[in-house]
Amino acid sequence: MGSLFRKTATKALPAGAEIFTRKGERFARWLDAKGKARTAPLTKAGNRIVVTAATFTAKYRDGERHVIEVATGCRDETAARSVLTTLERRAELVKSGVMTSGEGAVSDHQATPLADHIKEYLDHQKAKGASRRVDDVRRQLQRVADDCGFVRLTDLTASKLERWLIDRAAADMGAATRNDYRIAWVSFANWCIRTRRLVTNPFALVARADAKADCRRKRRSLTEAELVKLLDVARRRPLLDAMTVRRGKRKGEAVARCQAPQRRAGETGIARPRKCADLQDAGAHRASTW
Repeated sequence: MGSLFRKTATKALPAGAEIFTRKGERFARWLDAKGKARTAPLTKAGNRIVVTAATFTAKYRDGERHVIEVATGCRDETAARSVLTTLERRAELVKSGVMTSGEGAVSDHQATPLADHIKEYLDHQKAKGASRRVDDVRRQLQRVADDCGFVRLTDLTASKLERWLIDRAAADMGAATRNDYRIAWVSFANWCIRTRRLVTNPFALVARADAKADCRRKRRSLTEAELVKLLDVARRRPLLDAMTVRRGKRKGEAVARCQAPQRRAGETGIARPRKCADLQDAGAHRASTW
């Protein structure tokens, strides 16, 4: 039989707290940051206060006979008792073989907002060292979640994502970009499976778009005119940056006087085309010896 309780913790005695005794027990009385009077019992040592959580925690044995504590999030004991009853019923289903322990673990996460799962997923990506793409993935997941109405894990369906991708194709979004959105959601769902938040990946069968048939940027060699223009810009850019005014009435105009370090920036620009030419000559030489 499970039980309900409010967790307690100790905190440092607030500054200016008044100590008093009531029915043989010592208490501290103080004003919080909002000016509200607060009272809390003291520890046996009398140097810290005991703070009780506002919500109930359920304690029960799961389907594998392990003692589990779950935060109900309920301030009302009757509501918390209802949560405990649901948890115990699920444990009975696991013990009887109607539900697997994995399915039971998945159900623990169904009421958690999707935004919380996404945040934990992004934190996981950062811990892996994939922080460069985290902002892009966050934007992709959030955009689809908002457009498709994904609020809980139970809302994730392939049909909604497929419809979103079809609508984006009609709005002339490129196939490669649509595939990036699909990959973001497939990867997120795979992580949910590994962390026992989902049993299956709802987006596993969502088809990829044909990026070759919808190529937006075709790679090609530079023309001679384009190459000359590139080398010219590379030569002039460092000095132009040094001469550009960054503030004031003439902001953006290349009229600033060049000091010695800035003149060296110009020399760096002049050296760039020479290096490019040297690399071209070296490449041509290696090609001729193959």
